[in-house]
Amino acid sequence: MVDADPADGVGGLGDQRDTRNEISHSTIHGNVFMGGIVSMLAGLRPRPRLLIAVACALALLGAGTTYLALHGTDGSEPELSARYDPEHGDANTTAVVPKTVTPTELPVVTDCGAARTWSHAQGGTDVGASPLSVSMVGAGHTVAIEQVRATVVGEPSDPLPGTVVDCTGQGEGKKIDMGIDLDATNPIALIAASGPVSFAPYFTDKYLYLENQKPEIISLTVLATRHSYDYVLTVEGTLDGKHHTWTLKDGARPFHISGVRMERGTVLNTHGRGWETDYRRGAGERIRCNPCFDEDEKEIPGTAVAAAPVGFTFSSAPGADPTEPPAPPVERPAATPPPLTTDQRDAESVAIAWAVTSGSFDVSHGDTGPAAVLNRSRRYLTPELAASGGGLNACAGDSATWPAEVSVRRGWSVVMDATVSPLQGHTDPRELTGDQVGLEAGITCAYAADNGWHQTPRGGVTAHLQLHRQADGSYLISDITKVEYGVPALTDPTLQP
Repeated sequence: MVDADPADGVGGLGDQRDTRNEISHSTIHGNVFMGGIVSMLAGLRPRPRLLIAVACALALLGAGTTYLALHGTDGSEPELSARYDPEHGDANTTAVVPKTVTPTELPVVTDCGAARTWSHAQGGTDVGASPLSVSMVGAGHTVAIEQVRATVVGEPSDPLPGTVVDCTGQGEGKKIDMGIDLDATNPIALIAASGPVSFAPYFTDKYLYLENQKPEIISLTVLATRHSYDYVLTVEGTLDGKHHTWTLKDGARPFHISGVRMERGTVLNTHGRGWETDYRRGAGERIRCNPCFDEDEKEIPGTAVAAAPVGFTFSSAPGADPTEPPAPPVERPAATPPPLTTDQRDAESVAIAWAVTSGSFDVSHGDTGPAAVLNRSRRYLTPELAASGGGLNACAGDSATWPAEVSVRRGWSVVMDATVSPLQGHTDPRELTGDQVGLEAGITCAYAADNGWHQTPRGGVTAHLQLHRQADGSYLISDITKVEYGVPALTDPTLQP
């Protein structure tokens, strides 16, 4: 929906008609991004048409500072609108649904657009990044867009509670990609790629010129990490040579987006191959680019800034070595294991609870080895498996010991992330409610101590879990097999005492 600036005497949207443009004058407005091709009137003689074409080419090439302005005469108004876009160029999508959701309730999806559509139908709100599609058409007027910004409505709030539903797909670059960071002091349009958003302003030295009938489509990624926001989009420019602003809303309401929860918790995630349950922090937090690269791995001009803000995760340049695993938090966990919300009737939830509980220990709390955590994890195991020792410990490869340095330094373990998914080829959510459920668990752990020492094994641990449904409908793990251990640990020597 668009609200016109009343100061300019513009009301609601006019009817879209078959407008016949005529060249009435040219105007110098600075560098201009041409949205399309200037269409000449039929009926011109060959020589005048050639002269006009040459004049247009020279005007566009002359230091990039001119454009040809078209002026309509039918009285229609420019049309600008914005909407949530499931088919956005940035295929990744994260939403929070305001209720408890299990993988068995989720639809079978093949792309992230379907996952986002389902989440919004349940009253969900985008988390971290909200993909919007902005449509603009000149409708016979001389319209140049000079800026797109977000205007926050009301006060920011905390990230929203609920079930986080995440989908990771392959991004696809659109004709015009922009981003806006609501956490920024001045949330204006930024240059974006098919996914990451830069820190460089989009409208530094160019305008966006609107055509008569063909809509100009902007693929806009709105970012929010620290807070949740209600906001509207404010489009600034000129209408027939006069300053004008348009306000774009979600119908009659502001758009809204949730911030990112930074504490570790469970997330329902899909890559289009069935739903899995993740345990991690920062679901929905987006990487930024400085500079950005297009789909051909070529640097996008103007996207590099000299001093990018700190505290962001940046995308790697094409061909660069992957970044090292992140260091675990220095703070000793307040509780072992950390607080968990477990649905015993959800097999994936039980598997995540086992991974986090069995993998969380603290020598200073009296844990002498992996076996010491059995009393905390046995609630997720069948009596037979618990009696045999509990099987694999998620953060100790041989189930009997952990690195000696952890005991010497009176350290602790942290489950950095865990992913539980159906076994390969089992993508039907109904299989998660059977009497027997097979799952694969991938767990990444880290060890740390108060003096700054830490150790992060590469590769983590992968295990296959067999769960049996009990008479009361709950699930317990009856077998843990096929364990794969990571290569020798990566230790940061600079943190050694």
